[in-house]
Amino acid sequence: MLFDVFFFGFPIVFGLCLGAHAIREEDARFWRPAFSFFAYCAFYLAGGRDVLLYLLCGFIIGGSWLSVGGGIE
Repeated sequence: MLFDVFFFGFPIVFGLCLGAHAIREEDARFWRPAFSFFAYCAFYLAGGRDVLLYLLCGFIIGGSWLSVGGGIE
């Protein structure tokens, strides 16, 4: 599913690239964003996918409601 590619695939690749860069350049400042990407991927696998889907659906519903004048009095 394309949703999984964007919200899981790309962050895991970015985390791996940042970790490899931190090892290759021996620069500790790249470890924090790499760890953050991996922590986000763990959250996603532990049920965060549902949370993101609910938020996305809420934004779509809210946007469509506002586009037809639902919030204007």
